Amino acid sequence: ANAAAAEVLGNPADCTAGFEPGVGKIELYEFDGNVAMLVAGYNAVDTRNAAAVIAGYNDYKKFLKGTKVEVRKINNALTVAAPLSD
Repeated sequence: ANAAAAEVLGNPADCTAGFEPGVGKIELYEFDGNVAMLVAGYNAVDTRNAAAVIAGYNDYKKFLKGTKVEVRKINNALTVAAPLSD
């Protein structure tokens, strides 16, 4: 969806590669000597859910462990956990 995210992800031909409906991602990457944070999802709703976790950092910081987490909306509540598969 945007050039910066595509570059961090290695410019996949299919921009939805590695994403699944209903799941947002928050991932950290080392890139060109810097750290990049990817906040993305399969669609706009999934991306907004992941962004809401970053915006509400104080509410979610205990779940933000490691370099990758998945965000899912279950029963109108955002859940944050390590990826089910990597």
